[in-house]
Amino acid sequence: MTKLLLEDSYMFRSIARFAVPVGMLFVSVLASLANAQQGMPNPSMAPNPLTTTLSIFRSNMQDKIMKSAEAMPESKYSYRPTKDVRSFAEILNHVADISYILCSNVKGEATPGTAAAKGSKAEVKAYLKGAFDYCDGVYSGFTDAQLNAPANFFGVKTNKMFILTQVGNHDALHYGNLVTYLRLNDIEPSGGWF
Repeated sequence: MTKLLLEDSYMFRSIARFAVPVGMLFVSVLASLANAQQGMPNPSMAPNPLTTTLSIFRSNMQDKIMKSAEAMPESKYSYRPTKDVRSFAEILNHVADISYILCSNVKGEATPGTAAAKGSKAEVKAYLKGAFDYCDGVYSGFTDAQLNAPANFFGVKTNKMFILTQVGNHDALHYGNLVTYLRLNDIEPSGGWF
């Protein structure tokens, strides 16, 4: 019996040596996640929670795109990994063009901007900022009650929520391209985890 108790005691200490540090690590990770979530936006209590959710996602993507535009040196704005894809600057101009097109569609007015390609880093960033600011004006005046209003998406009948969703979706798609271009040039994207 004593031998059995000693073996149980030894096994308990062995398990405790492993379980206590792992348990402390687990609690630490959970605490970190809880703190991180406190910084997450919560649109559920906003007057227009659906529109607010779409706007938060779009704003987050546009912030990441602007940081990417800033991070890439101007000498690399013409960079393209292969001849068959857009250059870094062409992606940014394309994102701005589509932002203007989609947001003007939701607003029901002629598309501003998109007149000419922008080449220098300063021109591209200014054009991109103009498109994002224009979309800010569209989203800020929008309500959930307007989301199901009819809209036309390149000849397809849909609603305005679909188009507003596509703004953020399109931004996210091309942010992925920008991250790849940055990494191929040994530049760390500053996108964050959200």
